[in-house]
Amino acid sequence: MPDIVDEVTVNAPLALVWKAIQDPGEHVAWHPFASRIDGEHALGAVRTCAVQVGRKPGTTSERCTAYAEESTIMWTMEHDSSGFSRMVADWQTGFSLTAEGPGATRVRAISQFRPRGPVVRVMMPAIRRKFHQTQRAILNGLRQHAEG
Repeated sequence: MPDIVDEVTVNAPLALVWKAIQDPGEHVAWHPFASRIDGEHALGAVRTCAVQVGRKPGTTSERCTAYAEESTIMWTMEHDSSGFSRMVADWQTGFSLTAEGPGATRVRAISQFRPRGPVVRVMMPAIRRKFHQTQRAILNGLRQHAEG
């Protein structure tokens, strides 16, 4: 299952960047596609997100399946109203963080999934481009929030 990874250096301490990701209330403040997050960001917890992708509002239900304080958080998609989860299997998304000195943090946005069927495999170059655009927008929102 290939990863789709984008990264950015945020000029802010790791603890501040982690809090912006880990705290659902703060997370929704900077995430360009989420308008509401209900639930905890804790291992095993399920969160429900109201999202806006393009012109279409939707919802996702995601379980936190990896959590290491100030290091990694990953969610596995359990439901999404867009229908993308019917096209892919094992859809996961999240972040990994690494301190780059006392005042900077390297953040990686990661998405993983397996295409279901040959049609989706053929579409993978376009899907990967879209995921990269989306992840870069998310990282930019986080960077602006944490540096602001």
